[in-house]
Amino acid sequence: MTHHDMPADADAAACPLEPTGLWVRATASRPRRHRDGWLFDLQALDPTRSGRLTAFMSGDFTNQIEQASGIMLHEEDLVGDHTVLLTLTVDPLLGLTGRIIGLDRGLMLRAWVERDARVREALDANGLWERQRELPMPRRLRRVFLLEPDDGAPHAIAEGLARWHELGMIALIRHPLAFEEPGSVAALHRALDAAEGQLEWGTLDAVIVEPGSGFALRALSDPGLAQRLCEFPVPILTRRTRPETLLDGLAFRSFDTAPELAALLIEILHRELREADRPRLEAIARELEAAPAVEDRPAEEGALFD
Repeated sequence: MTHHDMPADADAAACPLEPTGLWVRATASRPRRHRDGWLFDLQALDPTRSGRLTAFMSGDFTNQIEQASGIMLHEEDLVGDHTVLLTLTVDPLLGLTGRIIGLDRGLMLRAWVERDARVREALDANGLWERQRELPMPRRLRRVFLLEPDDGAPHAIAEGLARWHELGMIALIRHPLAFEEPGSVAALHRALDAAEGQLEWGTLDAVIVEPGSGFALRALSDPGLAQRLCEFPVPILTRRTRPETLLDGLAFRSFDTAPELAALLIEILHRELREADRPRLEAIARELEAAPAVEDRPAEEGALFD
């Protein structure tokens, strides 16, 4: 029961004000624009059940889907089998009508895959798609740039890198941002500007992307951003998202879990130790510790500079 159909003498506080809805698995057909939303027919997948249901998807809900997915819905996107969350009403003209208040992810996922495939083909045709993976493996891990979600939640990679930073093992530059909020593409470009500044004025060994636990991480599949990431001169390491983004495919390395990513970072540090010639450095340290301190004496004659 909702506030629309409860008896006049009912206790309003005891009744839910919002319909809970009913999940329906059906085939959608005949999509057509209706005001600022969509109307289409739903047919049960069970062949023994006849009849169609007119379904309405409001403009507000359509906008939410388009903002989350980064795509504009078209007729072909709505045709096919879907799982929808409905509230049912009886309309004097339309009869039994379902108002869609939820939609399965399949609709968005199919559109995302198709869009990403087109962008990847364009990058591949320009010889950019493999650019990151052609970079050499980092020989050291001294300065790291971390892109992390600004969600206040703990993330294993960020915590591990922060610990290494506190121990003096690496220099860590942290750049939190909201991956799924409006303006996230522009924020990612600004972050890459900052990373390039580190490379230009100092050193930068790796860029690590921890996307967090979001779903609509469409900023990481932005065509312009994807091209810039392909051309970035420093290896980009990332943890894969579900569903995957273009970043997951173009990055120098992408991993399913944080421990897998951490294992590569540890291997880079091991390599740095192997190539550091530790016996030589230890011999230098012992010699310098044993050597007498050199007194600072002012020059008795002659200019310091010509």
